[in-house]
Amino acid sequence: MFYTPPFDDPMFLQRSLSGYAAAIGSLAVTFSGPSNVAAQGPAALQASLAEGYRRLFAAAAPAMGPRAGTPGEGASTPALVRFQVAVARWAELMSAIAQDAGARLAAALQQAGADEQPVTSLAALRALWVDCGEAAYAETARRDEFAAAQAELLMATVELSASA
Repeated sequence: MFYTPPFDDPMFLQRSLSGYAAAIGSLAVTFSGPSNVAAQGPAALQASLAEGYRRLFAAAAPAMGPRAGTPGEGASTPALVRFQVAVARWAELMSAIAQDAGARLAAALQQAGADEQPVTSLAALRALWVDCGEAAYAETARRDEFAAAQAELLMATVELSASA
């Protein structure tokens, strides 16, 4: 049986929302605040964005494996190991996409010249961020490596479900 987040548990929801808020906050601080990381150059911006994405993904990632109290809890079955390896590979690819999106955003912000209007609002920054993220995802999603990782995750999920 897969882990199902307890959405009816107020403490779970509070912890989840707190994690998301902290992660989003760390991304927002990249562009303002006392350090103004964006003004320090592309490398500092990319590092700050990568850390923000890492926190965001960590807040979103549920515990994998059987639910507490289910038979076989804690057992290291081949299906569970396969599933965990597949999830780890998928997470690596998603992290690479996030880092690529951050690099694209940093580059786009640095390319603002006399011909282009500077980003002066959160809406414009968000639009640019979404464009960079979509471009990074599209590039990675076209690769055989990405298709193989998604196929393995699907097969591992089915195998784990069947073994429960």
